[in-house]
Amino acid sequence: MRKPALSFVLAAAVAALLAAQNDAPPVRENGYWTRTVQGSINTSGMERLRVVTTGSVRLHGTGDSQASYVIKLRVRATDAREAQRLLDQVNVKTGTEGGWTYIRITPPRRVSSGAGLDLTVTGPRTLRDVRVETLGGDVEASGWDGGFEARSAGGRVAIDGIGGSSEVRTAGGDIQVGTVGGDLRCSSGGGGIRVQKAGGAMWLETGGGEIVVHEAGGDVHAETGGGNIRIDRAVGTVLARTAGGLIQVQQAGGMVTAETSGGAIQVDSAKGVRCESAGGAIRLRNVSGALHASANSGSILAQLVANQPLGNSLLSTNAGDITVFIPSNLALTIQATNETGGPGRIVSDFAQVRPQNGGLAGVGPAVAQGELNGGGPLLRLNAMGGTIYLRRQR
Repeated sequence: MRKPALSFVLAAAVAALLAAQNDAPPVRENGYWTRTVQGSINTSGMERLRVVTTGSVRLHGTGDSQASYVIKLRVRATDAREAQRLLDQVNVKTGTEGGWTYIRITPPRRVSSGAGLDLTVTGPRTLRDVRVETLGGDVEASGWDGGFEARSAGGRVAIDGIGGSSEVRTAGGDIQVGTVGGDLRCSSGGGGIRVQKAGGAMWLETGGGEIVVHEAGGDVHAETGGGNIRIDRAVGTVLARTAGGLIQVQQAGGMVTAETSGGAIQVDSAKGVRCESAGGAIRLRNVSGALHASANSGSILAQLVANQPLGNSLLSTNAGDITVFIPSNLALTIQATNETGGPGRIVSDFAQVRPQNGGLAGVGPAVAQGELNGGGPLLRLNAMGGTIYLRRQR
């Protein structure tokens, strides 16, 4: 005799369970009629789990080999009879499809448009992949060894304790990440993104919120349509762009590329920098490699590192000072030009780099050039409306 398909057996078991639970009358709670539905998910041969629902979702991996769910439904109704009729319309399906074990929950319209549906799912933490999709609600997930993916049409997403790579997308809510073992991708239509730690590279994008990263095990790409960006530590390179905010990178193992249309830029440690600010100052400390910094309206400060090679570099501002702190043993060739001209527009602590006025009768750009410690990579400085300071680093 042919055995029934696994999905058919699961669906029949769930239907029987729901029928028994739906006999219980709804309960009045905080102005709503509520019902709680519980069930189990067959874990035989399960490696990947997919959850599709409407409303908020909580997923938690455990050391148990079993998987289960709890659904809490809320509706507004004039009496218990109307509430029962609405709550009886909830549709719960479990089964297998395309290598995924799934649970799909479809509430009636008045459930999804009211206070809605809360779903909690627990399962073996050793699953290879976990995916959740909700049409409108918050997502919380923790304790999964494999990869994780979450998509919400408009809610907050918080994940922690994910062993593999993760991808999180929400149309309009904050994203908060604790620890992720692999690569991390986050996208929000208009919320902030905060990440504690990821073992791999990060791609973080939001239409209008702050981005904060404490530790990244690889490269970081962070972009926001209107908020600050802060990267505390990245093993690799950093690319940060904001349409209107501060960019701060405390430590990067590679080059930092930072662009802002309305804020300052600060890099405290990097191997190479490329920065552009349309309306703020640029501060570069403990930097080496090639430095390219341009400020349309703001000062530039750069602190070079002793015993670290500097590449050919350019620092330029249209309205502000340029201050460079140079270690006394650094081999360097300097070309400084201040378009404003006049005495005192270039101040140098080095006898090898002597400021002078150019042009006819001493009128024209102030210039200074020379070689330090026999010369080396070229450092060009261009300024307007401010002063260029060449300081010996003590």
